Amino acid sequence: MLSRSIVIASALLLASTAHAAGPYQPPGANLTLGDVSHGLRVRTATSNPAAAAAEAARAGGNTAARGTVLTGAGGIEYGNVDNLFELYDEISGAYKPSDPDDGVDLPGQLPEQKPGGIDLGQIWNALDPDVQAAIETLAREVATQTAALLVIGEEAYARAWLAADAPVVLGGNALNGTWTFGVSWSGSSRAFGVVQAIQFDRDVARQALEDWFNDLPINRPPVIELSEEVQLVVDPVTNAVLFTLENDSSLISKSTQTTRLSLGYSRPAWASERGTLYLGAEAHAYIMELSRYTARLGDITDAEALFDEIRNADFRTDERLGLDVGALWVGENYQLGAQITNVNEPKFTFPEVNLTPYRTASAIQFLVGDAKYVMDRQLKLEGSWFSRERRWSAHFGIDADSVKDPLGDRYQWVTLSGNFSNEDSWLPGARIGVRHNLAGTEKTYLSLGVTAFEFFNFDISSALDTVEISGDTLPQGLMASIGFRITW
Repeated sequence: MLSRSIVIASALLLASTAHAAGPYQPPGANLTLGDVSHGLRVRTATSNPAAAAAEAARAGGNTAARGTVLTGAGGIEYGNVDNLFELYDEISGAYKPSDPDDGVDLPGQLPEQKPGGIDLGQIWNALDPDVQAAIETLAREVATQTAALLVIGEEAYARAWLAADAPVVLGGNALNGTWTFGVSWSGSSRAFGVVQAIQFDRDVARQALEDWFNDLPINRPPVIELSEEVQLVVDPVTNAVLFTLENDSSLISKSTQTTRLSLGYSRPAWASERGTLYLGAEAHAYIMELSRYTARLGDITDAEALFDEIRNADFRTDERLGLDVGALWVGENYQLGAQITNVNEPKFTFPEVNLTPYRTASAIQFLVGDAKYVMDRQLKLEGSWFSRERRWSAHFGIDADSVKDPLGDRYQWVTLSGNFSNEDSWLPGARIGVRHNLAGTEKTYLSLGVTAFEFFNFDISSALDTVEISGDTLPQGLMASIGFRITW
């Protein structure tokens, strides 16, 4: 069973968001076969803009080339960290909170219960005028905190997505081509850590401790500045010592919700005895809602309450237009294709966040730049082979370059898949695929899918990477898609 932290994080993320194709894994049969023109009649409408005309020509006017597949899909991916909330709460104890005048008002915060650092009483009791041993101990503590930050930056994340998609192939001969229409409601959400390196110089720290010891006890200040970021806070009454960090490492959550309306046109452009070249274009109208929430680790005392507040964060609405173009060469038993997505690279803006608590220029620069999202232009290449009766097929797709999604992750998919089709059976289709991300998380997914009763599609995809959660070995990502085909 998933740990309580993962279950809660997943529920919070899924409660407010959804997302479909793009840099993510696409819904429908494409979840298994990849972002390729797989030739499964109307089910190919979600891929290359030129594919609809090619499929209409192959169908020879058959109504099966016109229709839609109503698809719903969803998934979750999380890092290799158990008890996510507890990790953030424990780490945050070492970090100094923001000043009261910075306007920080995070949910679940109880300043009077904030420990103000990590108790180093045992270290302090071992101190003597020769502070070398103390410095080594403090350096190890800094190294521990640095390692914890690296874990947060790389593994302490969770993301989820849902998708509702309805691509429609209209057919017809208007302008001697095939028209498609699509509508989808989509989005995704991700919570992750952004780390700032801890600056610690042993020589400077040693000198600061020596100066403190050389003072008379009555003149010793309660705070020992070991570096710009590392402090020791001494209670003169109890002699307790707290190790604190002045650092802008933060927890960030980003969410998007997108309504997309698409209109596509494709037609044959040139033909010979060897095959036919099809060209197509698809225009999109995007209505994107964007949300962003940030909290310095020093201001977190209840990560679970913070995640609950993130779920209710306000969204900012942005509208843009986009354009995809594609080409597909279809031979007797093969086809080769290319498409360019987001030709005009639409730009969107996330809401601003409170920058007052931040002190380091690098943290501020990151948060300012993180507010901008550009749908990167991307070249996708594909190739397919079909048996003589088209019962068997093999497909290969690759993204020529990586792109960044609205949440900051990078994607560059390469896919290898196969399909078996037997329309005379109650189980007319079965497929298998392997998909690997060449960028970002570099996750690999194995996918399986079936088509039953000629209209029902089911696909499931699982990451090959695993993680230990509450003693159980589980995949780090799991996704599924259900679709219903309708033709006219």
